[in-house]
Amino acid sequence: MNGPRGNGETREAILDATDRLLTTRGFRSVTMDDIAGEAGVSRRTIYMYFPSKEEVGLSSIDRVVAQTYARLAALAGGGGDPAEVLRAVLIERVLRRLDSVNAYRQSLDELFEAVRPGYMARRTAHMEREVALVAGVLAAGVACGRFEVEDAAATASTLVKATNAFLPYSLSVAELGERAKVEVEVRRMAALLLKSVVAPAAEPGRAAKRPARAKPARGKPGRPRARTRGAK
Repeated sequence: MNGPRGNGETREAILDATDRLLTTRGFRSVTMDDIAGEAGVSRRTIYMYFPSKEEVGLSSIDRVVAQTYARLAALAGGGGDPAEVLRAVLIERVLRRLDSVNAYRQSLDELFEAVRPGYMARRTAHMEREVALVAGVLAAGVACGRFEVEDAAATASTLVKATNAFLPYSLSVAELGERAKVEVEVRRMAALLLKSVVAPAAEPGRAAKRPARAKPARGKPGRPRARTRGAK
């Protein structure tokens, strides 16, 4: 076994070991003894951090989500054009996840199926957190006139749901292996979504035109125009 490690380091080592094992086999065939051997810890040590194998699997997914969120928060807080920030956030929330699970994509469906009840509950919390982040980006864009949005929270929820179609749990194993193709599609989707929130840009140096006023009728005011002969 390896030498002494801090609590956080040991927990990470267990999750790293689980991810490595998933590159060669399905989640259901992995045992706690397998994880212990791969991580260089005792089976008892694993239970100090995780009450069950399902919790190990859920925590592996949670780690991917947490790392993705940290990256999104960095993008959102980095300043710059709100439209470009929003574009980067929508794209990165997909690609960061794809890259994180690519090594064990063959086992991903089985992992999601095995931990589905617990995962669905956590997924709701994960999505709400990302919706709040996107809503913050939208609100900042509205404040500076870059976005035209009536309800930032509702719009953020729509944007997140639209890009959820490209997240790992929504894709087949074959699709997960076509990273370049997914990137092209998610960038196209992000571009379409941006068009729905970006405020129309005024032409530089030109004031908005006032509505044309109706032209007055010809002839002297107050006098009816003469009727032509034969008019009924």
